[in-house]
Order: sequence, then structure tokens, then C-alpha cells
Amino acid sequence: MASSLSREEVLDELEFLATVEHALVVEYLSVFCALGHDLEADEGGATTDEGRNAASAASTLAMDEMFRLKNISFGLVDAGRFAQLGRADSISSDASAAIALGPPSAAQLERLLEREQAIAAAVDARYSRLRPAVTSNPVFEEAILDQLRRIIVDDGPTHASALAPLRDALGAVAPATLLRATRREGVDSFERRLLDVSDRSYRLVLAALQERFAPQASGSPTLAVSAMEGLDGVNRVLVQRGLLPPFTFA
Repeated sequence: MASSLSREEVLDELEFLATVEHALVVEYLSVFCALGHDLEADEGGATTDEGRNAASAASTLAMDEMFRLKNISFGLVDAGRFAQLGRADSISSDASAAIALGPPSAAQLERLLEREQAIAAAVDARYSRLRPAVTSNPVFEEAILDQLRRIIVDDGPTHASALAPLRDALGAVAPATLLRATRREGVDSFERRLLDVSDRSYRLVLAALQERFAPQASGSPTLAVSAMEGLDGVNRVLVQRGLLPPFTFA
């Protein structure tokens, strides 16, 4: 992507980055669950301080991504576009080949920090290339310029630095030794039903957010929050069974 971008090219890229932020919400929630959610050790939660701290850091990262997605969505709407709640399949930059996104596999979770650092670097690079369009060579005016500058300059290229708490929590400990939930297939009808309920809850969250981010802002933030709490509740039960939420995107 060239450094001199048009207004529409910047908005096109922000639409894509919104789908990347969605993918990162799923990524970090998956890590949070894999590390034991916020459960006690005897319920399937972390059994060490490193594991508990890493799970907490992953939860914070997921929350940060939710705020990024919200800010981009409202920025797109204010710029005359629609919010994008799709989910990117991969991320690449000029300096990196495509990295597959989506709920991480057990093997990817075992290389947790390496994977997250590579993804974060690629995402930050994509934001950084938009910087001239809201600084030295602005293609927006007045309030929308200030809004998108905050998204692109202040918040966008901070994914790599945001990993510091997760990196510090893991220290020299191999992530594989901290994983508490890694299964994705149910072994009986109860587990399969739980996985289905998790997916239904995920889709409900997306539907509530779609209403919330509509140009008329007709959706209630309370509904979206309630849907998220419902998803978190069922995912908590999945982790107790050693299962990861599927986050199936159809």
C-alpha cells in the first residue's frame, strides 16, 4: 500500500483492520480459556502464578481488542461507511508473510508468545502505513480527522507493546506446561451441546453488536454486554471440561 492514500483507500483498510480486531478478540479469548479462564485450579483453572497471571493478561488483551473494534466501528460509521463485523482469515504486512488467524490450534498455543508477537507486529505495520493520511498528508477534515487519528496513531500501532504483560507473566515458562483446556471436540452429547450453546452465544453477541454499530445506533449497549456475559458464562463451563470454545464464524 502506497504512503499517499486516498480517503477511500484508508477507509477500505480500516474496514479490513476491523475484521482483524475481531479475529484478535477471538484469539485472546481462546488463549484466556486455554490457560484456565478465571477458574480455581480444582475447577480447571491455572495451577501456578505464571498461569494465572498469563490468563489475566490474555483477558485484558481481549478487552483491549473489543474497545479497538468498537472505536473503529464507530469511526467507520461516522465516516459514512458501515461497521464491519466480519473476521479476517489472515494478516500480512510488507515485512511478513500471511499469518493464519482464527481460533488457535493446540500446536499454535504451545508457541503462544511467538505467534502473538508475529501477529501483533503485522497488525501494527498495517496501522502505521495509514499514519500519513491522518498526520502529514491528511485526507479527512475536522472531527473525523481527530477521531481517526486517535484510532490510527494513538491506539492502532500498539498491539506489540500491549503484549508486555503476557510476555512478563510467561517469563521463561513454556506455554505448553500452562495449558488447561485444549480439546475442541465433545466426547458426549452434553459436551457437544455445550459447544453448540457457545457458538449460539457467539452469534448472538455479533448480532447485538451489529445493531449497536448501525448508523442509527439503535442497538442497546446493555444487550451487547449481556450477550457477552452469557458467552463468557458458557465458555467458563467449557473450560471446566477441558474444552475450548469453537467461535465458529459462518
